[in-house]
Amino acid sequence: MRERSQVLEAVLVGVFLLRAYAVADGAPVLRSADARIAVTSPHSCEVMLTVAVADAGEVEHRLAVFEGTTVDLVGLDGAGQVGAVTPVGRTQALVLRPDRTGAPYTVRYRVRAPDSRDHRCPLWIPTVPTDGQSRGAVQLQIDLPSGAVPNGGSLPSFAWRGGRGTTTLGHVPAFVRVPYAGSEEERGARWDVTRAMDATAAAVFIVATACWVWRRRR
Repeated sequence: MRERSQVLEAVLVGVFLLRAYAVADGAPVLRSADARIAVTSPHSCEVMLTVAVADAGEVEHRLAVFEGTTVDLVGLDGAGQVGAVTPVGRTQALVLRPDRTGAPYTVRYRVRAPDSRDHRCPLWIPTVPTDGQSRGAVQLQIDLPSGAVPNGGSLPSFAWRGGRGTTTLGHVPAFVRVPYAGSEEERGARWDVTRAMDATAAAVFIVATACWVWRRRR
């Protein structure tokens, strides 16, 4: 439990830093985000991410990936792509220019992860913090394969109705992790080493993004 508290505290600190930079520098802020995630296998998912960013001519998105991950950008609505998708460390950077400043736009893509990274779906998150005022600014919906049920704790936590989970957050997570099993198997809920590592990775990603934002504002 102590390790879990430390991990969650690190995540909260990272989120606070991102919000502080936005307020202090008058930088563009993320007004809303809506991610619709379809899990197609333990190692693959399809995502439709719709975001609205205030006061930004261009928005850079980052997708956390591991070796062996393949990403296919399926389509864009309401925004144009600026340059090619480029690797930056363990992320894929995608720069978009909204058709209208402040108007929502949508990114659609597919991800297949290596076998060692099962039940994870990374989000191509904008490197723009929320304003810290609206907890429900970010909405997530995830659909499991037909007949599947969640098996163990998810990251973040979802409210489930059958194989569909929903939640609202104050920030966009770097990824979601939802272990699942066939309907004949029992559901379980435990905090294990894998989940702790996932939460730590999320905390590191948030803090690294905060540092990147700070350096861009200098």
